Amino acid sequence: MDNQNTFIIERIYNAPIKLLWQVITQREHLKQWYFDFAEDWKLEIGAQFEWSAEDTKCHKWVHKGEMIEIIPDKKLVHSWAYPGFSGNSILCWELEEIDALHTKIKLTHFFETPFDSTIEELRMENFVAGWNEILTKMLSDYLTKIVQ
Repeated sequence: MDNQNTFIIERIYNAPIKLLWQVITQREHLKQWYFDFAEDWKLEIGAQFEWSAEDTKCHKWVHKGEMIEIIPDKKLVHSWAYPGFSGNSILCWELEEIDALHTKIKLTHFFETPFDSTIEELRMENFVAGWNEILTKMLSDYLTKIVQ
């Protein structure tokens, strides 16, 4: 992977690996801390799915993805693109059990074909900031609510 077009974020969570896998793969969990995926979210290689999110300027961004690799309790890989805009990326979630109650996530976002950086919202630094917020705050807060 090209380091210029890739960033990696690692976090350790107070959650068993099986629970964390469910939280990053099951729609009922995902909508609580990440995105509300449509019915087309399926853990099957080749499954295509879409989701939408508004930015701070109230612009609705449609995202499209396809499942590439699934290893239960270990690894989830899917594509990430914006229909109508250039660029394509790959998102890889890797889970590693630290002990029975702690799990590490290694999130790798690789831009196969970088998005158009002339569009402010598609610049690499916005993805880095967004993922840091999602993994550090949103996922952590959700896990705090559900872990007994």
